[in-house]
Amino acid sequence: MAKHILAADIGGTSSRFALFRTAAGQPAEIETACELQTGAFASLLELLQAARAEHHSLSPDSAAAAVLAVPGPVEGGKRARLANVKWPVDLGPVERRYGGCPFFLINDFEAQAFGCLTLAVETVRQIKSGRRQTNGMLAVVGAGTGLGHCALKSDNRGTPVAFPSEAAHAVFPLSGSPESGFRRFLTATAGTREPTADLVVSGRGLALLHRYLTGEDLSPQQVARQISPQSETTDWFARFYARACRHYALAVLPLAGLFVSGGVAVKNPFLVDNDTWRAEFVRSETKQQLLEAIRVDLVTDEWIGLWGAARYGIDRLLR
Repeated sequence: MAKHILAADIGGTSSRFALFRTAAGQPAEIETACELQTGAFASLLELLQAARAEHHSLSPDSAAAAVLAVPGPVEGGKRARLANVKWPVDLGPVERRYGGCPFFLINDFEAQAFGCLTLAVETVRQIKSGRRQTNGMLAVVGAGTGLGHCALKSDNRGTPVAFPSEAAHAVFPLSGSPESGFRRFLTATAGTREPTADLVVSGRGLALLHRYLTGEDLSPQQVARQISPQSETTDWFARFYARACRHYALAVLPLAGLFVSGGVAVKNPFLVDNDTWRAEFVRSETKQQLLEAIRVDLVTDEWIGLWGAARYGIDRLLR
């Protein structure tokens, strides 16, 4: 018997909703979907009601379960304070409104990690060659409005287990004379004593870097339209993005593969698919051989978070 999962990927800029149909022995498929501007709504409940207004089936009333992926750490499975979103998430009012549907609240990059087990990765673009170890750890790193990380590995029963991370809020290492100048610029411009990876490797970080190198104060979208694979901004940002990926890879050892996602690279693949990125990723005096063995792919499906949220919901229904 077919069942339906309502999946939501709530981002700092936009939120995507999709109703997935799943049946035993068949891959899930999207029946209906929409995208809304997150900032146009004052609460999670209001956002859910707007999705239903877009299409009546995009409602918890139509689903066997609803999985909401959010950009921030989840507290007790019920609450979260979201990065780059003004209002907090609280499932209380939502569950009271839609009492017949079980809700699951997960981190957005936990959803992306589950998405790496779905059709969303059938169209990946290989960034760096390497091997994929069966039953090994996989990891996903992605820059968008902020920077996200998650690792995932199956347990002894074959059940995938995700390991969300807030690694983006660690201090980002900037070294050498040119990079020290950028650090001083970030300290003065962004009002932070210790620039984090979330600041440096993100859409905002791309804009700040371009401003530092050129003096042009542009939005991330304007920078992406203006730069090319040969631009100095591209070279610096590729180095920083690879460094963030390398540090996470050394922490979690994704021998089943590292996936790069997020709007920054998906919309501008030249920022990661270049020799600067590849050289920086494997740069290590002690672990270069290990890093060279890790395969890296760019996820081209921007809806991977929805696919992953649906996969998470399917797994929970089967338990």
